[in-house]
Amino acid sequence: MRKKRIIAGFSILVSALLFTQADTASAVKKSYQYGDVVMNASIEGKSVSAVTFRHWTHRDKYTCRLCHVDLEFSQYPNDTMVLEEDIREGRYCGACHDGKEAFQFKKCAECHPQNKAEAKKEMKQAKKAFYKFKKKMPAATYGNKIDWMQAEADGKIKPKDSLPGITAVRSAAMVNTRDEPRVSKLPGLPDIIFSHSKHVVWNGCGMCHPDIYAIETGKTKMSMKEIIAGEFCGRCHGTVAFPLNDC
Repeated sequence: MRKKRIIAGFSILVSALLFTQADTASAVKKSYQYGDVVMNASIEGKSVSAVTFRHWTHRDKYTCRLCHVDLEFSQYPNDTMVLEEDIREGRYCGACHDGKEAFQFKKCAECHPQNKAEAKKEMKQAKKAFYKFKKKMPAATYGNKIDWMQAEADGKIKPKDSLPGITAVRSAAMVNTRDEPRVSKLPGLPDIIFSHSKHVVWNGCGMCHPDIYAIETGKTKMSMKEIIAGEFCGRCHGTVAFPLNDC
């Protein structure tokens, strides 16, 4: 009888999680759009259209740490005020878009669609490029339906983790690769194993510690409600990394 109640409770919980996440992420439904960020924080009041940043086109080339730690992009959408002068002076997007690492920024139209027709054309081109790229990658069930960890492990992608003149020398002694068990506090939910080694490849230490998680194991208190709201694990899982309905 108790087993049936646990299973029923688990089913209700999962349904609630899926419903909540589906509601909050309703603007991103297609795999080719998963992880897209509309960058419009610095264009309010200007006659300039927003830039759509597509994570997948950068994730196959660079680690998350490179952008969010070394280049100081916030993990929250539109929390970083990126100005044209920043880019021209080699900050944020300008660190790579210099004509050497990536195409050089020269004029606004390279990133800002000038009208709805151009925006639609750009979206179609990005969609076509995504599905072409996706064919070569190991499949996943949710998100943009690419298993990025497996792709990295198989050598299909080799994300760069540093930029000359920007990335500081990192100490290999600081890297933690141990697996840590996490016991579920909710009846019916299975326990998990948190893999440091899998996260270190993409995030290193700086993306998580000490701002999001205390360095001491088990010291940070969190709840599924907070994760679903985009905190803790939810900063990545549900926005760029596999979503919570793949728990």
